[in-house]
Amino acid sequence: MHRSKMTKMERESRSRLKPYITWKEFLRATPTIRRQTCGKPNCRCQRGEKHLCLVLTRSLSGKIEQLYVPKEKEKMVKEWIKNWRDIQDLLEKI
Repeated sequence: MHRSKMTKMERESRSRLKPYITWKEFLRATPTIRRQTCGKPNCRCQRGEKHLCLVLTRSLSGKIEQLYVPKEKEKMVKEWIKNWRDIQDLLEKI
C-alpha cells in the first residue's frame, strides 16, 4: 500500500517500526530463570543453594527448544527480546 493511502497512525507506526527491521536485533523467545546443580560434590548447590541461569524457551517447527544464555550475554539477549515485544506492539497498531 502506498503511504499516501495510509492513515496517519499507520504511517507513524510504520516509521517507528523501520529501525527495528533495518538495524536492531530481535528475538522471539521467553526468558526463564532456572535453578540447577553443577555436579561438583563440594559445591554449595549440593547443599540446596542452586546456581541461577537464564534459559530461553521458544517453539520452533512445533517443537520446544531451550537455549542456555551465558552470563555475559544476558543483557544483550534481554534487549533483543524487548525489541521483539516492541515490534509486536507496533504491528498491532498498524
